[in-house]
Amino acid sequence: MQAQAATPTVWQGPRWEAAEPWLFLAALGFSEIVSDIWQPVVGLWLHAVLAAVLLARGAQGQGGARGSFYIAASIMAVVRIVSFAISPSFAPGVWYYVAAEGPLLAAGVAAARVLDLSPKALGLAISRRNFLDIPVAATGVPAGILESRIIHPAALASGLHWEHLLLPTILVVIFTGLTEELVFRGVIQVSAIRWLGVLPGILFTALGWSLLHIGWLSGPDVLFVFAVGLVWGVARYWTRSIYGTSLAHGSANVILFLIVPNLH
Repeated sequence: MQAQAATPTVWQGPRWEAAEPWLFLAALGFSEIVSDIWQPVVGLWLHAVLAAVLLARGAQGQGGARGSFYIAASIMAVVRIVSFAISPSFAPGVWYYVAAEGPLLAAGVAAARVLDLSPKALGLAISRRNFLDIPVAATGVPAGILESRIIHPAALASGLHWEHLLLPTILVVIFTGLTEELVFRGVIQVSAIRWLGVLPGILFTALGWSLLHIGWLSGPDVLFVFAVGLVWGVARYWTRSIYGTSLAHGSANVILFLIVPNLH
């Protein structure tokens, strides 16, 4: 794949297709509301239908930018299906995120191979811009503190001693930070930018990521995650790396799930 400089900055496709990605996000949000507020089984079927439709649209794209975009976007529906299939009683605590995000990581790697996305395209290459990952990574601490004021998840660690935090910290950073950044700011954002353009692609990715947080039943949290997604999306585009956003995402979740709950 070519470097980001070759990506479009404005919409390149037919006008009637311009509305499709946003209709998909509306359907994703509706499916999330049904799943989390009304009837989980019905919501699960809605996500399954949505994933099937997106994969079909991807197949119609015949390997071009449009097809790659829809295949990448289908991961958003698939991730919810996987999370519903895994019971917290089966994998309690931090192991729930390992069980739920592990298939997401596999899906992201598989999608990258199918879509022929190189490590450079995914933001995994080493470049002269990597020094910018340091200030990006630093945004994770305030993001985690601010989100802990909005939602109050249960602690995923039994205490604040290092022996209680070491393994959960490693697992949270890998299976929430790195995994979600590889899928969203890697596979999905790159594919969205190539089909929609830079700003719409970043917006699409941030909005889709935030809609998948409806399960916390907090409108302010969805808005907060959307704002963070925009910031990290722009940072990922300019740094051409997901290292900084992965560390920021992981450290934010360490604070949210491991540190703050054990301070009360």
